Amino acid sequence: MAGGPDGKRRTPVKAERRHSSSEEDDSSDEEDQRSRPRPRTIEEWKIVIEEEVQRTVPEALQQVVANARNQRHDLLRFALEGVTAARNLAPLAKDYVRTQGHIGHFDAKLSELHEELQAGRVPSSFDHLLKVDWYPADDDILNKHEYVKLFDAVAGIEREEDEDEDVMVQESNSLRNMSCPITQMIMQDPVKNPECGHTYSKVGIESHLKHKQSCPVAGCRKRVQNLEPDVDMEVLIANRSRTISAPTAAGATAVDSDSEEEHIVE
Repeated sequence: MAGGPDGKRRTPVKAERRHSSSEEDDSSDEEDQRSRPRPRTIEEWKIVIEEEVQRTVPEALQQVVANARNQRHDLLRFALEGVTAARNLAPLAKDYVRTQGHIGHFDAKLSELHEELQAGRVPSSFDHLLKVDWYPADDDILNKHEYVKLFDAVAGIEREEDEDEDVMVQESNSLRNMSCPITQMIMQDPVKNPECGHTYSKVGIESHLKHKQSCPVAGCRKRVQNLEPDVDMEVLIANRSRTISAPTAAGATAVDSDSEEEHIVE
């Protein structure tokens, strides 16, 4: 190896640089390996998936329950309006009662599922979860239902004499049930409290909630929340209004007819 101007030998600088560069590369690879995340095992992936399912399934089922409740209201309104429009077809009243019975059972199942989800309990199986129980279809039972009695009264269908008193009592009870527990008047825009099942006039309960949050019905300690339209009560009140207005209209027609006849005689 050639010497410098001073006669001293020079060291191999390039070889040292190559050696130093190689050590730096090895050190960099080791750091990359340490910083790179370790692949998850199958068991770890199972835990991650289970946590994701527990997080998302209750929310999804809550949405299903909410949609089912909305459909239940639409179906019930359709059934009630159908009976009102076809009051001259008596069998439809009994069909409605059967339908209402099935809807009631279905609504009870939805309420049970809602409570389970609220408590954080996800059903292990969904088979027959919302299966609707059988509802009695015997004519003797159906004939005693308040809607069938109301239907017969509106349609002018005569009932047996021994049932006349029952009809009067039922109509009196229905009138009391149609009265708002706050205003003591026939309800307008009736709304139901799903917590206890009591129904109030919308105006009355809104005024009550300004002072208290508890149910205004005596003896009930439930809170008033999540109010929803009471479709059953809406139709009952509408039917009562039609029943009252029908004789009045008929009487007015008779008076007009008598006046015309008297005019002709003169």
